[in-house]
Amino acid sequence: MGYQIVNWHIDTLLLNVRGKLPDAVAQRLDQLQEAAKEQEQEVATDWQFRGYTLFLRPHGHRNWRWIVYCGDHYLHIDLGKGRLNGIIAKVRFSSLLLHEMGAGEALTAVYGFLASLLSEAFVLQVSEVHVCADVAGWDLALEDARCFVSQGRAKAARMSDEGEIVRLTGRRCTEFKFSQGAAHSCDIYDKTLEVQTRGKQWFHEVWKAHGWDGKSRVIRVEFRFKRECLHEMGIECPYEMLDHLADLWAYSTKKWLRHTVPDEDSNQSRWQTSPVWEMVQGASGDDDATPLVRKRKVELDTERAKAGFVGYATSWAIRAVWLYEAAQGAQLVRDENTPAGLSLAEVQEDGGGFLAWAYEQMQAYLKEHKEATFTELMEAKAQRLVKLLTA
Repeated sequence: MGYQIVNWHIDTLLLNVRGKLPDAVAQRLDQLQEAAKEQEQEVATDWQFRGYTLFLRPHGHRNWRWIVYCGDHYLHIDLGKGRLNGIIAKVRFSSLLLHEMGAGEALTAVYGFLASLLSEAFVLQVSEVHVCADVAGWDLALEDARCFVSQGRAKAARMSDEGEIVRLTGRRCTEFKFSQGAAHSCDIYDKTLEVQTRGKQWFHEVWKAHGWDGKSRVIRVEFRFKRECLHEMGIECPYEMLDHLADLWAYSTKKWLRHTVPDEDSNQSRWQTSPVWEMVQGASGDDDATPLVRKRKVELDTERAKAGFVGYATSWAIRAVWLYEAAQGAQLVRDENTPAGLSLAEVQEDGGGFLAWAYEQMQAYLKEHKEATFTELMEAKAQRLVKLLTA
């Protein structure tokens, strides 16, 4: 059997709920939590989701005062009063819920449940989404490490907290992790093994419905997008995220990470995409998908650079004034290598005089220390800027 895509889906979805938690709901949650503490176990609440009763735990965690869930965490909701950031709940959709209903219908069902629970206006925001493709007939090998070309931290196989992490089970390679913990990351692993060890045999039926032979090993390619990355891509609304799901996949599989066929070319970006990865790239079924661009990351970095420039320039200016005043007061023994400084009057109110003076100083510095022009230094950094535009 050749390579075959046997599943392409959202596997995990987390939403922020912004709004106001009704006092009546908060009071009822407090009452139920007191009962849970007395019984030292979860208690049933008054609410149901798709026929499942939601249970409340005796204690919250971190910034969340109440935790409710139904089924085997079929739907998991952390609740609070949102006094610090306006987020009153974080909702986690289980993989089973998303596969059972489909992402769109599951989102609509959860929205309806929240509307009945909160009874007030609220806004949903995507907090995190994991999109995956399951590939039958692909056996991972340690040699695959050099085949991956990534714009993330991963460039070579190594066992570390950053970059690419290779996991071995027995003599087989079972997992590759890229940019673990970052705003955008990837996990490629043996899903067949996980299904066996974690009791998720229902995946077998999902795969069989897409042509799985019931025997071949299935490798999962899973990309994870956190709030920071989604914000940089301009995605806030969960329905907007669904509209751009294929574009997110195209960005991840065409720009951010590729599995290639290495050759003699020293430029890895020119290596040919491997047949299995070409299949992964087309897993969404949308041939017209356009890779999204994380433009807001560059916009933010530009603002930071501007702020940094102003900070350094004003610090340089006041030191130049001090040098000038020290020289005038004969408190500074000068030679030809000592900067002349600048009077406060010459700095000018808008800093124009300082910038004109600083230009000559900068040119002398470039000539002596960098042996390059300002434009040449810009060009040297151009490659990094391009990566910021597409990473």
